[in-house]
Amino acid sequence: MNGPVSKTVVDLLLAAGVPTQDEAAQLAQNQNGASWIDHVLDSGKVDETRLLEAIGKAFKLSVQSIDSKKINRETLSILPSRFVFQHHILPIEDKEKSVVLATYDPFNSVGRQLASQLLNKPAEWVLVPRGQIHRAMKTLYGVGAETFEEILKTNRGFEVLQEGETATDINADDPEATVVKFVNQVIREAINERATDIHVEPLENDIRIRYRIDGILHEVAVPPQLRVLHAAIISRLKVMAHMDIAERRLPQDGRMNLQAHNQEIDVRVSTIPTVNGESISLRLLARGGQHFGFTRLDMSEHQEKIVRHLLAQPNGIILLTGPTGCGKSTSLYCFLSTINSVSRRIITIEEPVEYKLPGVLQMDVKPEIDFTFARGLRHILRQDPNVVMVGEIRDVETADIAIRAAMTGHLVFSTLHTNDAVGGITRLIDMEVEPFLLASVVKAFIAQRLVRTICRECAQKVEYPADYLGEIGFPVRELGTQFMRGKGCEYCRQTGYQGRAAIYEICVVTEPLRKFIMQKKDGGELKQCAIAEGMETLRNDGWRRVSKGDTTIEEVVRVTQTDEVMAETTEVAEPAIAAEAR
Repeated sequence: MNGPVSKTVVDLLLAAGVPTQDEAAQLAQNQNGASWIDHVLDSGKVDETRLLEAIGKAFKLSVQSIDSKKINRETLSILPSRFVFQHHILPIEDKEKSVVLATYDPFNSVGRQLASQLLNKPAEWVLVPRGQIHRAMKTLYGVGAETFEEILKTNRGFEVLQEGETATDINADDPEATVVKFVNQVIREAINERATDIHVEPLENDIRIRYRIDGILHEVAVPPQLRVLHAAIISRLKVMAHMDIAERRLPQDGRMNLQAHNQEIDVRVSTIPTVNGESISLRLLARGGQHFGFTRLDMSEHQEKIVRHLLAQPNGIILLTGPTGCGKSTSLYCFLSTINSVSRRIITIEEPVEYKLPGVLQMDVKPEIDFTFARGLRHILRQDPNVVMVGEIRDVETADIAIRAAMTGHLVFSTLHTNDAVGGITRLIDMEVEPFLLASVVKAFIAQRLVRTICRECAQKVEYPADYLGEIGFPVRELGTQFMRGKGCEYCRQTGYQGRAAIYEICVVTEPLRKFIMQKKDGGELKQCAIAEGMETLRNDGWRRVSKGDTTIEEVVRVTQTDEVMAETTEVAEPAIAAEAR
């Protein structure tokens, strides 16, 4: 739409909400050479629905919504997938005497002419919003569909290229349709969707690709017959991760560096052999632009006060607990960044180092050469550190060395895989750590979980039955009954959630709790004692997030244990626990 601006275009823009004729004329002069419709919609100055209605009225085209579930594969095969992705023209219905084609850009004359040449019937055009077209293309054809189709036609791309490369720019696609290009498209789509993990899983007659987004796995639509490329895809990923492509019988681990959208991404790669072939998983970690501090943790004022007091201690152990992927490492990095200064020597040993912290000495565990947490920690203590961070306490040897480090004047941070904060106590006792040592050196156990946050684009108020709120133990008297929930929109993949936030359970080892530890009380009694001493459970911290409108009741219930609803038990038990402990 370069050159002179037609009055029709200006009138369309005015009808779509552009306030003045001068602004409409200026917006209509697309100097970028790209699609005029894309240029207008990307400007954010028009309402797409009103624009499509105005265009439909002017050119006598109907405006519709499409349901991907109602479009069959026979209809999709009418046009090549490469053409569909290039021109954003989607066949949605094959009638007896015509084919219904959906587009959001009726000004794409080249695409319309090519579509007419490819069809053996007349085309019947309808207008559909851009977001619906894009979603339908991904859902119906699958990621990388246009590349896959060309590979099958030309038999090109099965060779694995670029052995020994250091960093892969996944935005620089090979002009030819190759497995290299297809793999780049899969990874690029995952990054665009904010995925933290990619899983390529062989099934009996197919391949399944899943992205983990905000902690939840989502299956990605893939082209049919993708199974024929399984070996080539696995080999390509192995080459990128500097792994042995000939070894298919044993699990392997590797790493790769990617460049995407002007940022570097570190990827941990793992393969395992299955009965249907090799399965490969990729963990995506953004290197740059990471800010670590209390602002990122978003704790309550009371929680932040407790943690800052713990970080000010000259020695002792602070343990973070929770399952894999709950954000323990991020919290540890935030703690270390807060206390990082010229006067403190901080050394970490991790598996692997996920993010690099300026001024902190960080080491990678290497089990293949017998460089374990215990061995590394033993050598760290000879380096005159003030603060030590151990990625995980897995065995009694590591636990004993960490305890000795705390007893000799070091502040030690580490993690444990337990379900709650008090579970860290029983876990260490099960590892045969002496209770009197545990009680004397551990300052606190901090459990955490990640809850999905409500999408701000589609958030709306909701109500819950009083019976349900009572059943789950929501404190209506303290927090009220104002609740939010995401309706689902294109920004959040129709889930109602976008992003995640942490909830915490901080168990400070107080004097009464020390006595219970030394008496080897069971987990239930330890937890009741901790609550009597002021510990707020994960679920109660989740209710705080719900009352702020950050997340939903369903999300808090999903990630926290039901046995944390202990209000009635606690009210009765508090006096007895406090008396017994003292």
